Amino acid sequence: MMKKAAAVLLCIASTTVNGFQVTSGLTRIGGDSIPLNGPSSFQLFESSPNTETDSDATVSKAQGILDEFHASNLPFRIVVIGNGAILETTSKLGPKSKSSVSPKTGDKLLTFASEDASFEFHVKVDQITKITFVTSERPLPDGESKTMRVSRFLNEKGEPMCSLILADSSDESAQWFDGMNERYGQEVNL
Repeated sequence: MMKKAAAVLLCIASTTVNGFQVTSGLTRIGGDSIPLNGPSSFQLFESSPNTETDSDATVSKAQGILDEFHASNLPFRIVVIGNGAILETTSKLGPKSKSSVSPKTGDKLLTFASEDASFEFHVKVDQITKITFVTSERPLPDGESKTMRVSRFLNEKGEPMCSLILADSSDESAQWFDGMNERYGQEVNL
């Protein structure tokens, strides 16, 4: 039981949470702390270009949509809710992007990483069965309101895998999100 609790506490460092693998900071293996932004098996991007796809891989609709998020170069509030842990961070999806297959599970992964790979966001794209684009108003304490532009990625049970909340409120960002909504509709069934 103690090992399971330790794994939950470290799930933000390097584990799968609702179909996403999240890697950031330190991970502990057998009592040793290993920085994930140093040379390790997690450093996928040292000499790769900004976007890389395995030559044999076919691009699914989910991956195509996530590639558009990456290409937008916009910041998103990334929210992943797991069993006993919540990860929230604001980041662009990149600048690095790579499609690969997990050697451990065989799952197709789409990875977005910071330049130095100190932050990595791994998405198991084949587990995404629905993507929604939602625009809503959120009241602020001063009586004003803020427009929220949220994309939710759902699994086969209809449960959220993660949400990407547009963190930029500029007109250009709103136009980009509205364009995604026009192109794909409010719900994309995969």
